[in-house]
Amino acid sequence: MILGSCASDTKDLLCKKWKSVQLKNPQMDQEIASMQAYIDTIGNQDVALRQQINIDSLKAILQTELNNAMSEQQISLENTLMDFKSNGIVYTTSIQGVDSAMYKIEKDKDGTVIIIDEATLKGYGETMKFEILTLKKDTLLLKLIDYGDTSYVTMVPVKS
Repeated sequence: MILGSCASDTKDLLCKKWKSVQLKNPQMDQEIASMQAYIDTIGNQDVALRQQINIDSLKAILQTELNNAMSEQQISLENTLMDFKSNGIVYTTSIQGVDSAMYKIEKDKDGTVIIIDEATLKGYGETMKFEILTLKKDTLLLKLIDYGDTSYVTMVPVKS
């Protein structure tokens, strides 16, 4: 069943500008934890490696790189906005700029989903599907599966 762009109650709740405040991605979290464990334990059992390089310097470099990557991810998160308009266009703002696409709300086997389709608006681009897990006046929780990688994004309305 197609609900159309911002249909009925969903329309009233979704059609506004939302700011991302939290990203959860179990695969990414596991990769970060694995990298942190690697940094913490590198050279602990390898005497030959400890004799060849300065382990503390290597750990410091790797930790800085990990911290920088996590900081960049946080900056990206804090600067992502989605503005759903009642005319079926969504404007997405990120650190790369502003992009637009058509969207529609549908019911499918996963529940209520938002289909964002760049090609319909521009003639090129990709299609993304977000499952709406929670939609309230003050909270939007979306699930995105991208090439088998699942992310959960929590958004709140932008205060004007």
